[in-house]
Amino acid sequence: MSVRIRLLSIVLISSVSLLAIGGGTAIYLVDSAQESAEWADLAAATTAPAVLMVSAFQEERRLSLLRLAGDPTATPALVTARQRSDTALAALMDKGDAARELNPDGSREDIEGYNKLFAMVPTLRVGVDTLQTPADQVFTFFSQVIGTIVAASVLAARVSPEAKIGIELTYAVAALRAAEALSQADTLGTVALANGRMTAPELLEFQHRVGEFRGEVAYASSALKGARLAQLGAVTASPQWQQVTSMQDALSLRGPFTTERAESALPLSPMAWQEASRNVTLALQKLWQDQSGDAQAMAREQGESDTRTALLGGAVVALVAVTAFLVALAMADRFIARMRRLRRDTLELADERMPDLMRRLAAGEQVDASAETSRLDFGTDELGEVAAAFNRAHLAAVSAAVAEARTREGISTVFLTIAHRSQVVVHKQLALLDRAERDEANGDQLELLFQLDHLATRSRRNAENLIILGGEQPGRRWRNPVALMDLVRGAIAESTEYTRFQTRPVPEVRIAAHVVADVVHLLAELMDNATAFSPPESPVIVSGVIVGRGVVIEVIDQGLGMSESEFAERNAMLADPPDFSVAALSGNSRLGLFVVAKLAGRHDISVRLTESEYGGVRAVVLIPSALAEAADPSSPISGQFPAVAPRR
Repeated sequence: MSVRIRLLSIVLISSVSLLAIGGGTAIYLVDSAQESAEWADLAAATTAPAVLMVSAFQEERRLSLLRLAGDPTATPALVTARQRSDTALAALMDKGDAARELNPDGSREDIEGYNKLFAMVPTLRVGVDTLQTPADQVFTFFSQVIGTIVAASVLAARVSPEAKIGIELTYAVAALRAAEALSQADTLGTVALANGRMTAPELLEFQHRVGEFRGEVAYASSALKGARLAQLGAVTASPQWQQVTSMQDALSLRGPFTTERAESALPLSPMAWQEASRNVTLALQKLWQDQSGDAQAMAREQGESDTRTALLGGAVVALVAVTAFLVALAMADRFIARMRRLRRDTLELADERMPDLMRRLAAGEQVDASAETSRLDFGTDELGEVAAAFNRAHLAAVSAAVAEARTREGISTVFLTIAHRSQVVVHKQLALLDRAERDEANGDQLELLFQLDHLATRSRRNAENLIILGGEQPGRRWRNPVALMDLVRGAIAESTEYTRFQTRPVPEVRIAAHVVADVVHLLAELMDNATAFSPPESPVIVSGVIVGRGVVIEVIDQGLGMSESEFAERNAMLADPPDFSVAALSGNSRLGLFVVAKLAGRHDISVRLTESEYGGVRAVVLIPSALAEAADPSSPISGQFPAVAPRR
């Protein structure tokens, strides 16, 4: 993986994690908001049927008790009331699934209990019709049926999505309980008046219901606010409220009574009292419905607000994550661009400036290491520290190269000094030997002098080797072109084993004067190698031929030869001679071949080693046409020339 991908991966992981957390949170909040809206819809769907059921069963309870009390007008009205009750109960039963969704964890047992209670309604009605069921059981049963709505209201408040919504529903339950307590109290009072008597326990029960009714109204007055408080105030200030409370007070103050005192000193007739009570009960039920609607609207608004907040939060998180990734992408691209620039600058330094510096040093130019050092400026961060470290490394490399060049220059100077001194001594020695050879008449002594002459010539060539390695030209010079055969003879004369050479015909070609010394030196080194690496008794054959590109001289020995890898290595070195320091440090280098490579490269002469037909080495020297001319200056070198007979 590239650095860019790694950097982006780090940021991408963080961004994806942030998106996952933000998205999960947003989804959770949206689900919660959706639950609030669904709760409001379910609660609203059950509120209206619940109001109808409460009103219907309150009326059926009152008429059922009057039927048991012997009121003849209750029987026809009871039939209509039962029809309304059945209709309201059926409508509420249709909302059973909604009720279950309001409390999926705990509503199953409650609803089953409610269904069992509702299933007992027909049986109770038969008891009422046959006058077999006691009045207190009828009152309790219908109160339990109506109490299911109160319990459902409390359940809706308990499972509301927000605490404040549950509190608002609790305030609404107070109005529903007040309406139920009012209906119970007025039903007990009406039945007592229809029976013409009220016992002390019945009066106590009546007063208990009245107290509950007024207590719930008082609690609602302290809890409700705004429009609902004003609505409750309108109920308590209405004439019907005054009539109901005055009738309740009259019955409470009257105490237990018998038939003789049933209707004496009462502010209202039973019929007027029930009408006023029904109006107040409906008003309280309406207050419960409206307060429940307010709570449901609050839940819807809360759900919509939470949805907007969740979506906005999710969008902000997504924007932050995308922005963070884009910023990281820009920063990563900028960082990678700096790295690429550092790479480009360092490659330029390594591929262009350093080789150029090495060439200048090899040419002997004086170089200031501090001035040649790179100045890579990439700031002060970690990348800048890497660039600074590279600057220091480059300074060390340049300093080492300069020191090596100076060392190499010093070594070359030592070589040249020693070589020049040796060359002067050898020249004097050869001059003395020449004079001794001219004056000597004794054959044996002359042979000895010739051997000394060959050794001195070899010593001169070794001194010239040092001069060549030092980068200068040997001291020997020719003013005119020299015949190729004379060059071959001169090279043979510099070998101590000159008697082993067999010279084949060579072309009548002259070699340019400025390369004569180097060609003689080159051939002498090859001939020395041929005699050194072949058996002492074996001959070394030297021949020449003209080719399309110039003149070829071949030196063929009958030695052990070399392997293919050695041939390849030596030919590579002859074609492109390395720096002398590298060759000097190599354990298997041959100084003679290195000198040959230097001389050949100086004049564009090609030297190649191959296997000879005798199993030894064949050295092929190609002197280009630009360095050779025909023995007859009017004839150019193009084709075969008559060979010059070798001299013994």
